[in-house]
Amino acid sequence: MEKTVTVSFEEDIVKVVHASFKGNTISVGRTEIIANDQFDNYLRREKSKKFVVTYGFSEFYHNIITVPIVSTKHLERIVESEIRKTVEIKDFSFIYAPVGERVVENKRVREVFYYAVRNEEIQNVVRRFYDNGKMVKALYPRVFSVAPLFEFRDEAVIGVLGTKTEKTAFLIKKGIIYFIRRFSSLTTDISDIDIQDINMTANYCLQNIRINPSLVLFLGNLLESSDINIPTTVPLAVLHKPEYIRCDRKTFSDFILPITSFYASKSSNILNKEFKDIYMLKNYLLNASRVFVILAFLCLGIAFYNVKNIADMKGTLKLMKANNADIENIFSEYTAKETELRRYMSTINFLNKDAPDVQKLLIALTEIDMKDSKIDSIEAAAKDDSISISINGTIHADTYTSIQTGFQDMMDSLSKIKGIRISDKTMDIDRKIFSIKLDYKN
Repeated sequence: MEKTVTVSFEEDIVKVVHASFKGNTISVGRTEIIANDQFDNYLRREKSKKFVVTYGFSEFYHNIITVPIVSTKHLERIVESEIRKTVEIKDFSFIYAPVGERVVENKRVREVFYYAVRNEEIQNVVRRFYDNGKMVKALYPRVFSVAPLFEFRDEAVIGVLGTKTEKTAFLIKKGIIYFIRRFSSLTTDISDIDIQDINMTANYCLQNIRINPSLVLFLGNLLESSDINIPTTVPLAVLHKPEYIRCDRKTFSDFILPITSFYASKSSNILNKEFKDIYMLKNYLLNASRVFVILAFLCLGIAFYNVKNIADMKGTLKLMKANNADIENIFSEYTAKETELRRYMSTINFLNKDAPDVQKLLIALTEIDMKDSKIDSIEAAAKDDSISISINGTIHADTYTSIQTGFQDMMDSLSKIKGIRISDKTMDIDRKIFSIKLDYKN
């Protein structure tokens, strides 16, 4: 069974779930609640290296926009362009989902829901894990972690999540989110004031999004001790635990976010491209090191086998010398075996060398001054006692001077990384692309 760990940041606490998958069924194992200010100590103690993270971003932007009907490979760039027209932040990451099509001024257009957050906040979350030697496989906004629970509902519903000081209501249909509203709350359960906010959310969805929710579903423990005295415009209900999640009802309610994040869609992962590339490179290097170890044992086995054969040949040679017969032929065979052994010794010596600390390099690359620059690809290749890195990217600037300045700022940041030696650099000002080659060793 595949084992993994999920964590959910919920104001001043962090909830942790260890679980195992078998097919689509999850068996919840150890669960923990850790104070946020003690989470770094937990990461240093925890043996697991990879984590799935759910986080409630302090500031986010979302909306439904209309875009032309284009192929999937062009849709992401068009959505990003539309977001930049409507939000004031420049450095952001986003996720999106098509919600349907309609006709506007005799033209068929596609409606897309997007959710965007600042990259700075993403980096602050992920850096806590990297600083303690851990990797983040995926980072999901809070609402998107529970979205898979609604995939099999054809009707539109309003889901409600809660923490100590706030509630989040979201309109969802067939697993696709259309609207999110976060509001302050005075209690951990549901109060009459919360019901008023939920009624306002339902009315907004009907009047502005033209979707009438059929039900309000509360997640977790929100209705356990609630005393509601005002009427609701939409029927209320509690979301029950699915059969494919194996744990008791209380555990499911208390840890609903980290549990459901096991099923979150890959398209809901809001990690920016740089962190995704680092994760892929880290996995590649880890798998490569495992292959090297296997090859080392194979080569050692072959080497020991040949050494034994050579020893046997030496014994035979002495015997033949005593008998003074075919001395030249035996010596020629011995030389051939010795030559074959030397072929494997270079591989063995390479595998026994200390490898550079790749993790420190990867962390350092995420902290360089990018400004208007963007890394499009990172390639790494092992050398004798170092790693050769090729970085290709784009500079988003309007003038030649700002392009050159952005490139030089990034070069200055790279040169400050300990162990880095810049072996080559090229800059195409007209195409706004650059290529940098580095050598790195401890």
